[in-house]
Amino acid sequence: MIKLLPFQETGRNFLALRPNAILADDMGLGKTYQVIEAWKQLGLSSGIVICPQSIRRSWVKRIREQMPLAFIKEIYSPKLVPEISAFNIVNYDIVWKEPLITLLKDQDWPVLVCDESHYLRTIEAKRTKMILGKKGLYNNCARRWMVTGTPVLNRPVELFPILRALFPQFLGKYANFYDYAYKFCAAYQGDFGFDCTGASNLPDLADILRPIMLRRLKREVQKELPIVTYDKIYLDPSDKLLALTQQENRAVDARNQIGEIPSIRRALGILKASAAVKHIKDLLEEKQKIVVFVWHEDVVNTIAAAFPEEAVLYTGKCSAREKDTALSDFCTKKEKKIFLANIQSGGIGVDGLQHVCDTAIFVEMSYVPEEIRQAIGRLDRMGQKNPVQIQFLIAENSVDEKVVNTLTEKAKNINIITGDNKRRKTNEITETTEFVATRCKVCGKPTEMKKLKRVAGLSVCDNCRKNMECLL
Repeated sequence: MIKLLPFQETGRNFLALRPNAILADDMGLGKTYQVIEAWKQLGLSSGIVICPQSIRRSWVKRIREQMPLAFIKEIYSPKLVPEISAFNIVNYDIVWKEPLITLLKDQDWPVLVCDESHYLRTIEAKRTKMILGKKGLYNNCARRWMVTGTPVLNRPVELFPILRALFPQFLGKYANFYDYAYKFCAAYQGDFGFDCTGASNLPDLADILRPIMLRRLKREVQKELPIVTYDKIYLDPSDKLLALTQQENRAVDARNQIGEIPSIRRALGILKASAAVKHIKDLLEEKQKIVVFVWHEDVVNTIAAAFPEEAVLYTGKCSAREKDTALSDFCTKKEKKIFLANIQSGGIGVDGLQHVCDTAIFVEMSYVPEEIRQAIGRLDRMGQKNPVQIQFLIAENSVDEKVVNTLTEKAKNINIITGDNKRRKTNEITETTEFVATRCKVCGKPTEMKKLKRVAGLSVCDNCRKNMECLL
């Protein structure tokens, strides 16, 4: 169970105090946990969560972590019947389809959460109409919380569906689409029709949003954030995935150790690749650039084929010149958004990524913690101005999940053995990677989040807690 940081407690309270709200924190600031803790604060035990398919399973897992006794219904088909007494988790691709949407609208719900709510930016889209239209699902919900890391203020027209449905009183005379478009979207009648893709009077729009939207950037809460955080992104549990996961577990148990199971690992990697493509597309809605680590060539080829213009390759098959070109293009060209590398080639000796990127996805993993540490070190190094966000694409109850769950302890043991547990800093940039670490607010010492205690409104380590209690 995750304990909220102070800025996350503010987000939880912001939601709990409002029937309608927009939580627009930067990616990696724990918006999901803030939502769940707001439910707990309000005593809610049921509702609807609408999210992209790639993170539907992750919502299920996080609710289980934070609310072990909660009833959860994962809806992966429009033919499934929602449970009125459960938290129903459904993805945008199917929520608008029959009979599901009718079944949802036949009930009254305590709360509706639209995660990655920028998916509702197109006013004519079916899902937008079914959720936020005049007869949309939101009418059946007592609380409506929009969650996004991309409020898209550079194109204010994309905010209109949410503002019109949930905050018409704040829009006032601009609640009409054309009035809104002329005021905030620099709209005009062009040769090809009505154009409302621009932006105008943004300070006035910001004044409207201020009481209804909470947005914090990483740099604003950097002192409270861990140096490196990681997130588990769970795959949909298909029959094939479950079979391969069980097969891998049996093979590992038979060998009594975590080892390389080449054929199974390759099959899992190929199966993960299509899910990775969807997740990367979703992530590029929020991030300008991301690093993607893989292991097998088949996985490289699948992802590269899906992003022929955006991806650069940095693998063992690339020549030294091709690698240099790939690194240079990723760091200097705006259109090159994905640095696709296998762990052994891109995990060592690569410098420069930290200047343009703070997010990495491990589609496949190494079983050696030091190799993962080195790969993460491509972003967590001198020149990095933001906390680093690491995502692991994993199957539930898999060997990979066990590796992620034990990475912290393994990395800590390696640090102790090699003497790397002493932190070294150069120009205020850490040279070693800390897993799930944060700082004591008194002495500044890196401390695991679970070992921090709240004293006098501060998160402090055990030693400072004892000293403060003596003073108090």
